[in-house]
This record gives sequence, structure tokens and C-alpha cells, in this order.
Amino acid sequence: MEEKIHQKKRVTCKKCLMPFEERFINKHGECVICDEHRKKWLNRDYAEKEKELKHIFEHYKQRNKDHKYDSIIAFSGGKDSVYALYLVAIKYGMRPLVVTADHGMMTPWARASIKKTTDLFGVDHLLVTRDQEELKSIYRAYFQKTKNFCEVCYLTIHSALGQAALDHDVPLIITGFAYKVDSSHFRSAQRYCFEDSFVNIVKDSIPAEIYQKYITKQARAENQFHLLHLFDYVNHVDKEIYHVLENELNWDSLGQKDKHNDCKFHHMLGYLRTVSNDTTSLALMTPAALLRDGQITVEQFHERLAKEKVLFKDVDRELLEEFLEFFGVDEEFLKAKLCSLKLAEPLVKESDINALIQSKRRAGADELGLIELLLDSIRPELKRDGGDVRILSFRDRLLQIEILGACRACTIADQVMMRYLEHLIRSYISEDIILENVKPLVPFSQK
Repeated sequence: MEEKIHQKKRVTCKKCLMPFEERFINKHGECVICDEHRKKWLNRDYAEKEKELKHIFEHYKQRNKDHKYDSIIAFSGGKDSVYALYLVAIKYGMRPLVVTADHGMMTPWARASIKKTTDLFGVDHLLVTRDQEELKSIYRAYFQKTKNFCEVCYLTIHSALGQAALDHDVPLIITGFAYKVDSSHFRSAQRYCFEDSFVNIVKDSIPAEIYQKYITKQARAENQFHLLHLFDYVNHVDKEIYHVLENELNWDSLGQKDKHNDCKFHHMLGYLRTVSNDTTSLALMTPAALLRDGQITVEQFHERLAKEKVLFKDVDRELLEEFLEFFGVDEEFLKAKLCSLKLAEPLVKESDINALIQSKRRAGADELGLIELLLDSIRPELKRDGGDVRILSFRDRLLQIEILGACRACTIADQVMMRYLEHLIRSYISEDIILENVKPLVPFSQK
């Protein structure tokens, strides 16, 4: 008998129109993603953020004035990375080394876009390749235990950027990841080092000398990097981006039809959840993010949502066969429900954190004192991962922190550690506190 996945009662968010469990809907009928989006992004002063960005860029221009490059920029050939390169190289006059990681799933369209764009801008391009059979073996080992594959791609990109930064003595690493219109950073109640969890998943089937090539924790702990997500400082608006790409760069607008046409297996993400009757992926859809941000109307939302659902269900048979071969599985495996793998066990239970906070609250401790107490309680966990955190400032409900150690320039930290910290602080101290991860400038000389 086919096993059914029993969904908890779900409520539609009044803002983004997506279904969520009741516990993620506030008294105003909005989901926590919409609530956090409004607080963190809708009131962001991008004029001030751009001033901050220019200051950062000027620092690294001067720091590396005698070097060929003053920055490393991640480049996939997709619309966001093309626009990010346009801003960095043309608008702000940086001298970036453009780095692409061949993650094993690149499309011919992406390769053509990469060549066309880098030639147009006259920038140096580094394609970091891996042994394709070794990479395939890692994908298979990871997918067959998790039914996920994006994480391996992230690590491939992450390690390529870090190695390029080390080889060329360029501490500034720029990405075109846009948190504002990406819902995958849903508040997490788990904190774990992604590299450690990756090792735990593949170590029984992949030799250490192979998977260690993707681990950068030690290098990040020993060197200072500045990881900058460009769209934390520049407003990400699809219409404006496409206008520049199509009118100024003569860029192939095929990208408008598919957010990730640089990955040949992207459509399989929705398909995997659809065939297993898992609707939670609806919360990750781009139409909801654009509606939440006011970039599309309700009517446009429903049109785009319908197209997404068709893509999820109607995967080309040839693509499906290629996917099954690549990951070494059959269709029955895609339908099966996997047991969730355990990540790093917390050293302190949340119930203990809550009891400690409530005790100090009754004793009259102020919010800043409670925040410091909370961070102290989870500091052993952070140090276990080679990281740490310190408070820079707390005013007007904005808590600015600095992530330290190996976690400082981890591309996954903003998606995992920051979400975990937000979860704890908003759950046990105050729901209206906004966190910001501030990344100090790397000094001119480290010698």
C-alpha cells in the first residue's frame, strides 16, 4: 500500500497566498516569511546601503591596487550573476576575477552565456573543474541518503571561490544571491555546520581524499575573507534587471522563462516533491517571493504559479532518464519517503535556554543582557564548528552581530547559522528583533 504523507493543518498567508502550518501564521494572517520580509527588506534604505557598498569597494580597490584583481565574483551565467557582474565591473569600476565552478550540471545555455558576458565585459574568467566521475560519485552518495543535491553544488561553488581568493590574495568574494526574493532561508530551528553534515553523509561511501577537496573550513579559519552578497546593498527588482540585460547587454531573455536555466536538473526539485505528495516546496516558489515583494500582481502570481506547477509535474522523459542515471536510482526511489538524517545534536536544549532566559527576565535583566546570555549558552556549539559570534550594536530593534572564525566567510552561514540565531532570539526574547550579520573589512596588510 502506498504510504501517504499526512500534512498538518495549513492556512493560506494573506500576503503571499501560500499555505503554511498554523504555527507559522501570525495574528494578522501573515506567514513568518512575509513578516520577516517586511521588517528586514521593505523599509531598507538602499541609498544608504549603496554608500556603504561604495565604501567597501573603495577599500578593496586600495588594498589590492598593486594586484591584478580587487575582487572575486561568483558567476553562473544566469540573470542575477550577469547583472551582478555588470554592476561590479561597469557601474562600480571593480577589477574582478570571474569564477565559475563546473558543478557537473551546467547547461549549454549557461556556458554560452558565460562566454558571451565575460567577452563583452573584457574580464578574466576562471572555470574551476573537478574530476567528473569523482563529482558524480559524491552526488550519488549524497542524493541516495538525502534525496537532495543542491548542497553538493553549493559546496562545489563555495570551495572554488575560496581557493581562487587564496591563490590570488583577494579577500573580497562577491555573490549575486538575493535573499530578499528567495524564500529558502525559512527560519530554521536547527544549527549545524554544513560541511560537517556533508562529511557525515558521504564518508561511508566516498574516500576522504576525494570529499576533503570540497571542505574549506580550515582555510577559512586561518585566513580573513569578506563575503559580500551584492543584493543586500542593491535592490533586486526583476523588471529593472531584465531591462538592463536586454536593452544594454543584448542578453538572451530565455532566462526570464526559467530562474535556473543554468542547471539542467533544477526542474527536478519540484518534481521530487510532487511525486512524493509533499507540498511544502510551495513555500519556496519564486512567484510567492515576487508577490511578497510587490513586484507582481495577484493575477500574475496565479499565472506564474500555474506554470510552476506544470513544470513540477510534466518533466521531460529524456530529462528524467538522464537524472535517474546520473544519481544511480530508479523512479520508485523518487517516490519513497526517506527518514530525516540527524544533524549535529545541540549541546544545550531549547527548553534549558528558555528557562534560563525567563529566570533572568524575572530578575530584571534588560534585552541586551538576555541576548548576551542566549549567545553565551550556544557559544560551545558555534566553537564546535570553528566559529563564534559577537555583538556589535543593538538599537532601534536592530541587532548587529559579527560571525567569527571559520563561519565568517561561509556561504551557507547566512542560510543556516543566521536563521538559527533569528529563531532563538525571536522565540525566546522578542519577535520584532531584526538581525544583521556585519562583515568588517579585511586589513590592508596581513603580513
